[in-house]
Amino acid sequence: MESRYVDVDGIDTHYIEGGDPTGETVLLIHGGLATSCAEINYEPTARYLAGDLHVVAVDVVGFGRTPCPSPDYHFMAAQGDFLVRFMEELDLVAHVGGNSLGGWLANYIAHEAPERVKSLIVINSLGAAAGPDDPYVVWDGDRREHRPPRRPFAISKWLFGGEPSREAIRRKFEKNFENKSLITDELLDLALEIAVRNVETATARAKSTGSSEDDSRNNQMYRGKFMWEWARELRVPVLMTWSRENPGTSPGEAMRYFNDIDDARMHVFTGARHHVMIEHPEEWASVVRSFVSDVSRSAGGE
Repeated sequence: MESRYVDVDGIDTHYIEGGDPTGETVLLIHGGLATSCAEINYEPTARYLAGDLHVVAVDVVGFGRTPCPSPDYHFMAAQGDFLVRFMEELDLVAHVGGNSLGGWLANYIAHEAPERVKSLIVINSLGAAAGPDDPYVVWDGDRREHRPPRRPFAISKWLFGGEPSREAIRRKFEKNFENKSLITDELLDLALEIAVRNVETATARAKSTGSSEDDSRNNQMYRGKFMWEWARELRVPVLMTWSRENPGTSPGEAMRYFNDIDDARMHVFTGARHHVMIEHPEEWASVVRSFVSDVSRSAGGE
């Protein structure tokens, strides 16, 4: 995967790209942690996708190596509009996938720019499957329980409880990775670099969008409803890839989103937490490649 930049809204927007430029395009969108970026979230699986696919993974405005020039970009809808313009700038028509916050953004693109979306790939996305009024699934060791969030949604997601450090980042990854051996010094070094780069933006964004439950709820709304409530309006095939041990929405709870979609399939992995595409990169890529191939054949009338 090669590092590239493109101007979107006057912003030097970072993305990574690789694979077969003549193949079907897959656009991948990361989640909402302050350490989230294209390289950390998708490079581990991109090499398995890139054999016969054109793979693009983008740093959303205010994440990774894409700066945030204005508080206007703190909000999820503004980030979604930014990604639509990113696709227009690169003239992408793609299978659009997203993890966590990225799943909400992928859904947003499908509703706002359906002419650019061939299919959706939703990865352990709380924003796609549930709203903040719903109980959260919380893992406490080996015990699962349902309880409302203790703090406003955005605040609890964005911040480290202080300045970013290797140890704070390690603790975050330990909550999101079942396989702790993946938390290498190289990963921690990169994540710390990204966190330090973006901590001021992440803090300001959290205050803008999550200082109260109402702020958090309004930020997640799409046209007055939670995103999952629009599932019946989707007109593209949808692949849901979930983890049984996901610390957010469980596979069972995600079924209400699944049941509202005309053309949907779901693959549940075991032995992974929130970032299944990192913990099972080859298997996840195989599921996605099969799905994209089926969608492509169907679209071609074969």
